[in-house]
Amino acid sequence: MGDDYVCDLPDWRTMLEPVHMKYTDEDDVDGTRYYPCIRRREDEEPKISPEDECLLMENSRIPRSDFCQSGFDIDFAKFRCVFNYKPVDLDLENQFVLEPETTRGLIDRLSRKSLKRFNETNSTKYEFVKVIKANYHFSAGIMFYITFQGKLLSDDDSKLFQAKIRSCGRSTDIISCELKPE
Repeated sequence: MGDDYVCDLPDWRTMLEPVHMKYTDEDDVDGTRYYPCIRRREDEEPKISPEDECLLMENSRIPRSDFCQSGFDIDFAKFRCVFNYKPVDLDLENQFVLEPETTRGLIDRLSRKSLKRFNETNSTKYEFVKVIKANYHFSAGIMFYITFQGKLLSDDDSKLFQAKIRSCGRSTDIISCELKPE
């Protein structure tokens, strides 16, 4: 390939990561493959097949708008299987970080950083309130889908924001941060 070779591939950071199943309900013989916050109770609706769960997971990631690209509003309580998309357990001390930082501290820091960029881009002055939830998948680092609250000092009502952030070691890449579509 010479110097004039141009590869016109889409930006992989904005592409939708395909769903793939990691474990089925039957794979969890010793009860260690699941996050407690994912596991659906046994007394709920009848079990569906792993294939149907995979379709349900794919459908839960369908973009609702040009911005809202999957990953934010997955209801993990509906699934018995484990997929590449997972919820962040904000109370797990060191899921992605080393002490003294905590998982919640990392997600708060990433949310604040993305909100700062949102404010700079949109000439607004939203302040961070709190993280509502976060999901992730591995992809040349970790791709986080964070939903958090922010509010203007002049307004009592907080707004929901959604930020897509790639983190790889000390490198952080804010892919997007927008107000959550209504």
